Amino acid sequence: MKEVKYSFTRLPEAYYYEFFSEGPRGRVKKIVGYKLIEERPNRIYNLGFGDWDDQTEDLNDTIATNNHDRQKVLATVADTVLDFTKNQPGASVFAQGSTLARTRLYQMGIAAFWEEIGSLFVVVGYYDGKWQPFEKGKNYEAFLIKRK
Repeated sequence: MKEVKYSFTRLPEAYYYEFFSEGPRGRVKKIVGYKLIEERPNRIYNLGFGDWDDQTEDLNDTIATNNHDRQKVLATVADTVLDFTKNQPGASVFAQGSTLARTRLYQMGIAAFWEEIGSLFVVVGYYDGKWQPFEKGKNYEAFLIKRK
């Protein structure tokens, strides 16, 4: 994607990526984590994303940072998907927001960059009780993404 992104650090042993959002609310550590949720017949990893929580020592996907850098943050998350799927050939990534609004935000990001995303990935959305090829204009409940 040609959007401006933050640089990230990959921690491959844990499938974690970290970067920092910078804006009016300061410098906020963000985490993108990939957790294996299905081994067979296909490896499927859940994409978890949120702010780092020092108390739980894990990501918190319910915080709204509002650091006025949403596009840059989403572009960075998308960049981690590119990196992760490059390093995990054949793996699929499951993405669902912690709220309907966040899932919708993922959908808007996919739709906005569909030409580029569609050329690299097979994307299906969960809609009306079944998985189907991604189409703009549908409100999906979740997404499954796999490199072509």
